[in-house]
Amino acid sequence: MAEEPKKDDKKHKTCKSRRETAVQGTNDNSIVSKCSMAAIGYFDDVYLQEFVSKVTRRAPLIHRGYYIRAVTIDYILKSFLASHQGPKQIISLGAGFDSAYFRLKAVDSLENVSFYEVDFPEVVKRKCAIIKAKDVLGDLIPGLDQQNTDQNPLIEIHTPGYTLVGVDLTQLNTLEAVLTHCGVDTERPTLLLSECVLTYMTRRCSSAVLKWASETFVNAVFVLYEQIHPNDAFGLFMQRHFQVVGSPLRCITAFPTIQSQQERFLKLGWERTEALDMNQFYMALVTGQQRHLVEMMEPFDEYEEWHLMCGHYMVMCGYIGRSGKLLQDMSQKCIKHLNEPDPDLPYVCIEHLPVGYPLLRFGHSSTHLHGSRFFVTVGGFGEQGGKHRRLIDVVVTDLKTFNSRIHYPTVDPKTIEVNRMHHVICALKDNTVLLIGGRTSPIRLCRQLVRLNFIGLDINQSESSNIKDTSSSDHSEQQLKTGNSISSDSPSEQVEAGDTTEAGHTGNNDTNVSKSRTEQSSECFCDNLAENVSRQCGLNSEVRNPLVSKPTNFDNMSKSDEARQDFCELGKSVIEHRNPQGTETGKKENTGNSNRREKGKVQKGRYSKSKQTGNVEENSGQTVTKTDKNGKIVSEGVPLNVDISVITESGDVPCPRWRHSALVVDRGGQECVFLFGGRTETLLALNDGYFLDTATGRWTKVSSSECDSVPVPRQAHSTTTWGQKVIVSGGLDSNLQPLNSVHTFDLTTCEWKTLALKGNMSCRYSHSSHVIGEYLVLIGGVNLNHTQPGVALVHLPSLICLEFPLQAQQKDAIVMLHRHTSVYSGNHSFVVVGGGGNCFSFGTHLNTTPLKLDLTECFNKMEHYIESHNSD
Repeated sequence: MAEEPKKDDKKHKTCKSRRETAVQGTNDNSIVSKCSMAAIGYFDDVYLQEFVSKVTRRAPLIHRGYYIRAVTIDYILKSFLASHQGPKQIISLGAGFDSAYFRLKAVDSLENVSFYEVDFPEVVKRKCAIIKAKDVLGDLIPGLDQQNTDQNPLIEIHTPGYTLVGVDLTQLNTLEAVLTHCGVDTERPTLLLSECVLTYMTRRCSSAVLKWASETFVNAVFVLYEQIHPNDAFGLFMQRHFQVVGSPLRCITAFPTIQSQQERFLKLGWERTEALDMNQFYMALVTGQQRHLVEMMEPFDEYEEWHLMCGHYMVMCGYIGRSGKLLQDMSQKCIKHLNEPDPDLPYVCIEHLPVGYPLLRFGHSSTHLHGSRFFVTVGGFGEQGGKHRRLIDVVVTDLKTFNSRIHYPTVDPKTIEVNRMHHVICALKDNTVLLIGGRTSPIRLCRQLVRLNFIGLDINQSESSNIKDTSSSDHSEQQLKTGNSISSDSPSEQVEAGDTTEAGHTGNNDTNVSKSRTEQSSECFCDNLAENVSRQCGLNSEVRNPLVSKPTNFDNMSKSDEARQDFCELGKSVIEHRNPQGTETGKKENTGNSNRREKGKVQKGRYSKSKQTGNVEENSGQTVTKTDKNGKIVSEGVPLNVDISVITESGDVPCPRWRHSALVVDRGGQECVFLFGGRTETLLALNDGYFLDTATGRWTKVSSSECDSVPVPRQAHSTTTWGQKVIVSGGLDSNLQPLNSVHTFDLTTCEWKTLALKGNMSCRYSHSSHVIGEYLVLIGGVNLNHTQPGVALVHLPSLICLEFPLQAQQKDAIVMLHRHTSVYSGNHSFVVVGGGGNCFSFGTHLNTTPLKLDLTECFNKMEHYIESHNSD
C-alpha cells in the first residue's frame, strides 16, 4: 500500500520545480513533432519513432519547422566531424530524446568520436530506460551490457563512445566534475550543442554556461539554436505561448537579436562568431530540387507563418581555438537582411475600433461598395460559433458606424462554393459582388464564379469619397436560388456543413449535416489540425479572443420541420452575435448569444451594457433590430438578404487558382474584371492575365508582348488602379521569394512597364494596396527580413518611395498585418479588416478588427521629402 502524501508535500513543489517540469514537457512535445515530420518523409531518421509510444501526425507548418531545424543541425554536426580527423567530442546540452547519436552511429559517422548527452536527471532516466528496452537502440551502443554498475548516480550510461548523464545545467561545478569523471578531454576538438535550452534559463545562468564552456575547452565550437525577436507581433505571440504552457523564454528579451547574441558570445570569451536565421538556412542549405520535394510532400499554404517562424529562430556558432567556421560556405550565398527602418520617419499609428461584432479572420476578401459607405467581407478562416473554421458568412459593415450585418447563406457548399479562402470579391457598378477564385483546401480549388446580390441594403446612404458611381451591368448566369439548395436544418448546421478546419491544408469538403458523415469526415487528420494546435498551446478561443463567446443558439436551435421552413425562404439569414461581455441582461453566467429558437420562431434578445460603443444589428429573419450599448432597441430595419447565384462562364476561362488578384476596371467604357497571377495545386506562381466581361461572363486572355517588363510569376501580390493602368505590387515568386517590384499594366495597350523606384521599399507579399491621389499605398505584408513591412508610400509621378514602420506592438493587442484586407475611409485613413494566421505550434492568432491606420503624418512627411528631393 502506497504511503499517503504528507500535507506539506505541496510546499515542496516550488516554482522552480514546476518550471523545470514544464521545460521537460517541451522535450515530449518536440520529439512527437520530430517523429511526425520524419514519418511523413521530410527527414530520414528511423530512430525518432523509438522514443514515442505512438506516431501522432502534426500540421504541415510544424513539419516544415522541424525539417529545417533537423537538416541544419545535421549539416553542422557532419561539417564538424569532417573538419577534424583525429579524436573529437560532441556534448549535447539539454539533449532530451534527441536521436542524433543513433542516426550518425548507424551510418558509421562517429569514428573516433565520444558523444555525451546531458539533461535533467528525470529526462535522462526515461531515455535510459527506453534505450535499454529496445534492441534497435541498445545495439548501437557498444559496451552497453558491460557497463560498471557501481558508478556515479548521475551517470546513466557510460561507454567509450556514448555517455548519458543527468545534471541540471545551472549546477556547473557538478556538470564539470561528472564530465571529467566520464573522460571528457578539454584539449580535444569539441562541439557543444544547445537546442532551445539556454533560453529557458535566466540571463545569468545561461551566460554562465557559455562562459564556462569558453574557459574550459581549448578548441571548441558552441552551437546555439534559439528564438529571437521577441517584441514584434509574432514574437509576442510566441512568448505568450511559452508563458501559458509554463516554460517562459526567460532569456530572449536580454538577447533579442542575432547581433546581441554575437556580442554576448564575444564578451564571454568566444573568439569568433557567425550566425544565420532559419530563412537563410533554408534558402542556402536546401537545394532547389529539395525545396520542390518539400513543396510536393503535402498540401501547404501557410507561407506567411512559415517565413515568420524561420525569421524568429537562429543558429549561432561561437568559436575558440583552431575550430574552423562551419557556416562560412552558406554565409556567402544566403540572403542578406536589409537595414533597419529610418528612425526619423514617423510610425504608423494603429487604433482598435470599438465594435460590437469584431471581424476575426484571415485569408478573406473585402470590397467597398460603389458610392456608399458600406464594405463587404466574404469568407476566410476565422472564428465562428466558438470554433476556428473556414467561414461561410457574408458581412456588410458601415464605414461610419462600423456596425455589421451578417448573412449566413442557406446554400449547400457542395453546390455553391461560398466558404472559400484566398479568393477575391469585386463590387460591380450595380453593387452586386463577384466571388472569384480561391480554395476550400490546398487540394480543392473553387471553380465557380459566384454573384452576390444584396436585397434590402440601402446603398443610397452616400459618403464623400473619390469613388465614382457608374452604371450597372447585366449578367448571364445559371441561377441557383438559396432557397432551393438547403443543406441543413438550422443555421448552425449550415455552417458545419461548409466547415473544414484550416491549418496548412484542410480535410474533406464533402461534409454533411448528419452526425455519421461529420464523424466520418473528421477521420482525416487535417480536419482538426487547427484545434489540435490550439490544444497543444493550452489556448482556447476564449483565451485568444476574450471579446468573443460561442452563441448558445448554435447548439440549441430547434431542428423541427416548422423551424426548417423559416430558413428555406429565399434570402432569410441568421445573425451570430458577439457579446463583448458574454452575458445576457440579468444573468451572470457567460451564455454568449441571447437568441433562442422556440417553436420555430426566433426570439429577439437584448444585450447587457458593454464598454464597446459599436451597435449589434440583429437579424431574426423578419427585421433587423438595432440596440444601443445599454441593450435598448433604438430602431428596426430591413434584414440583410443576399441572393447567391452562379454565373455561366465562357471564352478563355482561367484555370482554378488562389492567392491571385482581381479588380474591376473600365476598359473603353465597358465594365470588366482584370485577373492576374496566383497559384494552382502544382504551379507555385502564375503571371497570366484575363479580362472578364461582366455583362456576358466571357473571359479573354490578355495578349502581352514578351519583354522584360512582364512581371515574373507571382502569388499573394496586390493590384489597384491608377487611371487607365493597373498597378501590380509585391508577391511571392516561383522560388517563394518575396518581391519588391512594382509594375503597371496599360488597360488600353495591354503593355507592361516596370517602375524604377527611388528609395528603399521592403519586399512584401500578403499585403494590400491603394492609390490615393498620386500615391501608391502598400499596407503590411511579410518578408524575410527581421523587420516586417509597415506602410510604403510611392509617389507615382516621381517614383520616390519611403517605408514607414509600424508602431511598437502591445502585448494585449497584437496586430499581424498580413492576410488582411483594407478599405480607404478618407482623410488619409484606412480601415484594416482581419489578418493573422496559424503560428507554428504556438496557436492561431486572429486580429481583433476593424483597425484604423492614420497615415496623415506619413503623407506629410512624404510631401516634405519630395519637396526637399526636388530642390536638391
